[in-house]
Amino acid sequence: MLEKEIKIELLKRGLKTSDVYRALKLERSHFYQAIRSSNMKNKTLLKILDYLGLEVDISLKHKDN
Repeated sequence: MLEKEIKIELLKRGLKTSDVYRALKLERSHFYQAIRSSNMKNKTLLKILDYLGLEVDISLKHKDN
């Protein structure tokens, strides 16, 4: 879920994923594990979001039956 949105944001800014994980001195595999994570307390994910100036906003809605 976050992976897609992060990649869209990178495209808007003209960045590649490698630009981010190299700037943060992360291994490629750790970068992708973090953006695929659903753990909002993941330190690597928080580091990536902070670097990009992004935050997670979650909203709930009624589902249609």
